[in-house]
Amino acid sequence: MTPDPAVITDRSPYPPEPASASVSLHVRRDAVRDARRFAAGAVAGHPYDSYEIALVASELATNAVRAAETMHPTWPDDIRPIGITLTVTDRYAHLAVSDPDPEPLPAQQHGGLLAERGRGLTIVDQHAAARWVTYTDRHKTVHALITAPGVILTATELAEIQEAS
Repeated sequence: MTPDPAVITDRSPYPPEPASASVSLHVRRDAVRDARRFAAGAVAGHPYDSYEIALVASELATNAVRAAETMHPTWPDDIRPIGITLTVTDRYAHLAVSDPDPEPLPAQQHGGLLAERGRGLTIVDQHAAARWVTYTDRHKTVHALITAPGVILTATELAEIQEAS
């Protein structure tokens, strides 16, 4: 009996290509909700905790909305200056959130568990294997790398991912 060509019976020795998805968001409070939904949906079917990915996306999107509002309190409806890209591999999920403020991130605040501000990047750091920021003269992008369950990235892998971003 000849096997059905649509059925894959053995795995390729090469890792699958990364899956990448992007979305552009308005500068509105519901952008954070949209970022959460986007991130959770983008990792569906992958071995990641969608709540964890959505939480990290939510924190980074909140910061992006605040940075954009600082630049311009009101943005026209036809402009979506916040960009989110999520690349998913079998070893890590790379979340990149861009905003139109090219200024460096402010120093992290440590206001404690009851603080209303300043906890977002601490939360990100608790869930991400790495976090870094890239800058251009027109925007900044905050990157967070969340590893798949049981995966520990080597220093070389991390450096390659950061260089490619």
